[in-house]
Amino acid sequence: MSPRVVALLAVVTVATTARNGLAETPTPTQKGAPVVWREEWPRFRPAEMAFTGGMALNVAMALFLYPAPKNNWDGPVLFDKPIRNAFTLADRDARNAAASVSDGIYYALAGFPILDTVAVASAVHGNSDLTVQMLAIDLESFAFGGAIALSAEKAGRRRPMARACERDPSYDKKCGNDDNLNSSFLSGHTTIGFVGAGLLCAHHLNVPLYGGGAADTATCIAGMSAAIVGGALRVTTDNHYTSDVVLGAGVGVVAGYVMPVVLHYGRSGGDKRHSLLPHFSIPNAGAYAVMAPTFGTNEGGISLTGVF
Repeated sequence: MSPRVVALLAVVTVATTARNGLAETPTPTQKGAPVVWREEWPRFRPAEMAFTGGMALNVAMALFLYPAPKNNWDGPVLFDKPIRNAFTLADRDARNAAASVSDGIYYALAGFPILDTVAVASAVHGNSDLTVQMLAIDLESFAFGGAIALSAEKAGRRRPMARACERDPSYDKKCGNDDNLNSSFLSGHTTIGFVGAGLLCAHHLNVPLYGGGAADTATCIAGMSAAIVGGALRVTTDNHYTSDVVLGAGVGVVAGYVMPVVLHYGRSGGDKRHSLLPHFSIPNAGAYAVMAPTFGTNEGGISLTGVF
């Protein structure tokens, strides 16, 4: 996939809210609600099985068949330079430690949604039908996000640390590995992190896996917070430009949250809101808020916008 396609997906994710029923999502699950796959939710379709298989094949081809990326694109764009200058860690040991933390977040968010589905929906609640539907959604989202991230790497954007490596070959362990240094676009760690966080939000804001209410809402918030931290660390460790991270986050939210909501969870009864981003409400209190990642020149975090 071309960088333009990836950028378009990211812009649609971060900036779009659905209108007129495109992706109507219900209020968060209530305590005591049944842990089941609701009748009004479309089940995983044969077309989605084919799509997931195609994306998985794309992942395998990107890993084992596609040629290594060349140095086709070097240097910052837009806000990349001032953010890199402000936040990149100067000490090598600090960068290595931060990179290890970002790796841990990446693996946790890649594995926990699937573990959560199997352990909670199946082992705890004993609902095999729900488990199959949720697991299929998990695999579809990860396959789609992974295919885009791995394909985009072939665009050959030079990592920001590459120039530092030219001055100091000991700057990072990636120095001297051109295949790796040419894989800055887009941030795969961030993409998969937001896929995982998006899945946690899509599932827990619709299925009361942890009993509904605060516990399921907190799971969504924790996942999104971890994904944002993981993305920020990819910038502070000089692995990626901020634009790589923002685009990766956009693709991840599309794959992990928007797709499950549009294709499955969006067709529910109750108090409907037209938002594709994770959202929360207080029943019978008229309070409603939408959560979104926020990035600025000197800050990053989560924003809540709504009516209280």
